[in-house]
Formats: sequence, C-alpha cells, structure tokens
Amino acid sequence: MVDREEDVAVVGIGCNFPGGEGLDNFWKVLLEGKNCTVQIPKERFDSALWYDADNSKAGKTHTTKAALIGGLNAFDHKFFGITDGEAVQMDPQQKLLLECSYRALEDAGIPMEKASATRTGVFIGLMNRDYEITLINNSPTTITHYNGTGSAMSIAANRISYTFNFTGPSLAIDSACSSSLVALHYACQAVRQGDCEMALCGGVSCILEPRVFVTLSKAKMISPEGTSKPFSSRADGYGRGEGCGIVLLKPLRKAVKDNDHVWGVITKTAINHDGHTVTPITKPSMAQQEELLHTIYSTQIDPPHVQYIEAHGTGTPVGDPTEAGSISRVIAKARPPGSEALCIGSVKGNIGHTESAAGVAGLIKVLLMMHHETIVPSLFYSEDSASIDAKALNLKVPTRVEKWEKTGPVGRAAVSLETSSRSKLLKFS
Repeated sequence: MVDREEDVAVVGIGCNFPGGEGLDNFWKVLLEGKNCTVQIPKERFDSALWYDADNSKAGKTHTTKAALIGGLNAFDHKFFGITDGEAVQMDPQQKLLLECSYRALEDAGIPMEKASATRTGVFIGLMNRDYEITLINNSPTTITHYNGTGSAMSIAANRISYTFNFTGPSLAIDSACSSSLVALHYACQAVRQGDCEMALCGGVSCILEPRVFVTLSKAKMISPEGTSKPFSSRADGYGRGEGCGIVLLKPLRKAVKDNDHVWGVITKTAINHDGHTVTPITKPSMAQQEELLHTIYSTQIDPPHVQYIEAHGTGTPVGDPTEAGSISRVIAKARPPGSEALCIGSVKGNIGHTESAAGVAGLIKVLLMMHHETIVPSLFYSEDSASIDAKALNLKVPTRVEKWEKTGPVGRAAVSLETSSRSKLLKFS
C-alpha cells in the first residue's frame, strides 16, 4: 500500500444503527435494501398525542414514524465501571458511545488494557439534547448530582476518555447534521499533527422527545411518511433516524508497521460554511458546495479516479438537486469522454437521517462496500420518478446490488455532508 505522510488509516469500526447492532447487521440492511422506518413506540413517547395531519396546527407534528434502534437502554454499566445510580442518570447517547467505542477497539484487536494510558484522542459529534429536555420536565425533587454529567454534551466525549483512560484531546462538536464528519476532520488533523497517536471519532443521535418533531414539521423539513427518499420526485422531507458510529484512526504508516487491518485510507478532508450566500440559514448553497469540492479535488486526486460518492441525500426537494448539481459540475462532468457515469447514493433511504451521526453512517457504509467490493442500492430512486436528470448530470444512482469494479489498484470514494456547515471526506483506498 503506497502511503503519504499525511494519510490516516481507519483501523476499527463500532456501530449501532437501525436494523441491528454491529457491522454485520448494518451490512445486511444495506445489502437487502431494507428501509428501517417504524411507528414510534410509546416507550419513547406517545406520538398520537403530538400528531395532526394538518401541519399548521400549533404544537403538532405531521409524522409518527422514524428509524429507531432496538434495546436503547440495554446497557451493561458494570462492564464499564459505572454505578447503578450514575447509569440511571446517563443520556442514552453516552451509553451508545461507550459501547461503540469498545466495539471499535475490539474490531481493531486492541484490548482495553493495552489502550489504557495511551495518548488517544476522542472527537464526538452530537446535536440533540432530548434526554436533557426530559430531565427539565421532571420534578425538581428527582435531581441528583449525576444529572449534570449524565446530560452534558461535553461529557459525551470526556466519559469515553475517562472510562478507557485516554490522555489525548477530548472534544464534543455540534455543527448540526455535519457534526460527525466535522469531528472526523479535526480528528484527522490531530493525528497528522501528532496531538494524539490514535483517535476515536464519530457521532451519535437518539430520539427520545417529540418537540424536535414539532419544530421540524413547522419548518417543513421532515417527511409525513417518516422516510427519506433521496433523489426522488416523491421526496417530501427527510425521515428522522437514530444511531451511533465510531471509527478508530491512526497514521497509515503506523498502521502498516503494526500489521493492522486497514478498512480504508483518508487522504484529505475539508470543511467550510455557506456564510450569507443563501437565505434562510438552512438552505444549501451550490456555490459553496462547489468551492468545497474544488478544495478537495484541486490536489492529489483526479475526479476521473473517484468511483462513488456517498451523498448527503436527505430526500428534500431543494437539497438533493442542489447537491447533485454541484457534484456533477465539479466531478462527474470532469471525467474524460466515454467514462462511466459517477455513482452516487445515500444511506438515508435505509436508516433515515441520523442527523449528528449521519456523516459517520455514510462513511461506514462506504467502508463496508469497499470491503465487500459491492455497491448497494440507494432506496426509493427510479429513473421515471427522479428529482434529478442523472444522465444529463453524468451521474448514476444504483437501484440494485452491483459488484464494485475497481478501475485501478485501489477503490476511491468520497463522503459528502452538505448542510449549512459542511464537511467533505475523500478517499478510501
């Protein structure tokens, strides 16, 4: 494997997304083209009390569905040295992060004892504060000294560092739906600069509370059906999802020296913001998306060599065509005449938009596809009901399982997160 000084290797993965905990279950969801949207159970909240088909009704949401994980609070706290009293007051997001961090280390073949006292960094993306909102609505008499650490966003990262005895940087990052890829960007920088010898990074999001649904319904951002339909004319907003994904990073040269299993190689990342180029603040800017793409592809990697892009693709009537147009102009149409169309897809048709975990979900999907040399279908897309003219854009949205035919010694792909604050991850080899 040819490497450069700044190349960063992904050597471990841990995840829990709708459809089942772990990589095998996630791959099964992708391979079988499964949509994991379900009716929100009463254990989360009584969605019937908050629902009204008329989106103009005050205090109501027009959906009762989301893509959810099972066993949300099935947490072995004693395994992590956490007391009964503290575990009861912990945000489920913190629990998922601990479990997936352990799985990432396990996948990398690194025992907890060996990882202890290493200068490992932790970079976590999260945005939703559902658990904290539920605490606010509880009686003040239920407050204990664990409420603060159990709900603080900073502790989501710090608890991982504390539990595993890591001494590297430990940061929680909120940049909305790009949070996990922004966390990845800064984790890669920290590894390259020597701030840490390894880094655990990723994102998490849990759906516990109905008020966010009301907000998103009023903003006309979410689908009444609770399902994301990327690049489809049927797209009517995104379907919410939840989950957690963690990847373990280290310098590629060190990974090769240590004989690690390398899932993929990150050669370049970049982030930017739309500034005041569009209104309102949530609307994507095509100009800034293209600028970010040019930043990535201006050096090291030629657009013709990129075979697949995992798009943000939330299933919104404005966002999907804007993103597809940017990808087309900068990458797809830069390919030599006669080249195959650039393949793009979105995991959100499977597991919904996992918001602060969306970027890492797309990253793990791409790593699994490269590992299995298989491109999985992007759900809900068909040529006769598309929101984009794929042929004119020189793009292809896969609708069935296909073999990933590498055009060179390595496969190359990108992961895109096009939001008001966005991140681009490029290439996996």
